[in-house]
Amino acid sequence: MDTIEQWKYLIRHANSAFAHEHFQLAAALYQQAALLLAEAWPDYQQQIQAADSHHGQDSITLLIICFSISIQNLAETYARQQRWRRCLSTLNRSLTQVQQLQQTIPSAHPANVALLRESCNLRRELCRLSQLSAQPTPSSSGATMLPASPSVH
Repeated sequence: MDTIEQWKYLIRHANSAFAHEHFQLAAALYQQAALLLAEAWPDYQQQIQAADSHHGQDSITLLIICFSISIQNLAETYARQQRWRRCLSTLNRSLTQVQQLQQTIPSAHPANVALLRESCNLRRELCRLSQLSAQPTPSSSGATMLPASPSVH
């Protein structure tokens, strides 16, 4: 099974756990998915060095998008648990990783567009969740102030 197929398997199970409010399991699976992609990066980086094939460019772009989805879902999972420090530090750390990746890729490479786009997505989530973390916690009436995101990626 290749990296992206393994990632899809993990994300499917993580999304299911999230949907059933098994947030600890979902967080562990999202973390595993992000780690899988981070560990695969050196292999993809070799493709960048020899990137003449369009397929190689597409696979690198897909890896970047999948990594971002994993991190956004992980952050949302932490937010649902009210683990704000962990949520925000996860997004900040990932933004740093994305910026570091941008420095390793030739500026003309199409993956730079994906890195820029996903950097924006991560930054948007960081802003959104930072605002939510500053809101007062809900009372014990059972009402939840944290709005559900439209969907988990």
